[in-house]
Amino acid sequence: MRYILLLLFILPLPVQAQEKDTVEILFALDREFVQYRLENGTYKAFAKYLAPDAITLPPGEAPKIGLEAILRDAGDKPNTTVTWEPETGDISGDLGFTWGLFSINTTGADGAVSKQHGKYATVWKRQDDEEWKIVIDSFSLNPPPM
Repeated sequence: MRYILLLLFILPLPVQAQEKDTVEILFALDREFVQYRLENGTYKAFAKYLAPDAITLPPGEAPKIGLEAILRDAGDKPNTTVTWEPETGDISGDLGFTWGLFSINTTGADGAVSKQHGKYATVWKRQDDEEWKIVIDSFSLNPPPM
């Protein structure tokens, strides 16, 4: 009888089949993503890091839904460098997020550098193949200094 009661208490407990990922995995992926984009361009970086059902939420524009739609507009602006660094994030199950700060530096024909700064939030989802991909990417520019 004791064993039956013990089983009744143990069976409902969730079983963890795999070791839980930590947010450090997403920080590493976020940093890897920015480096890959710098080396290979926006189109290739989006194709590699975004999920097929990804959504981007660019400021002042309609959402872009699906990787195909996102890639149609994924070009690089000449003389422009985009970098970012995750500040914090979290993971719960197969979903996680990172957010951080980014900067856009554009060098004009006269050599002057125009700088913009902002913040971003990225939602990551573990895919069926266990790989983490971006499912939502959103960012906004900070207002220019007065």
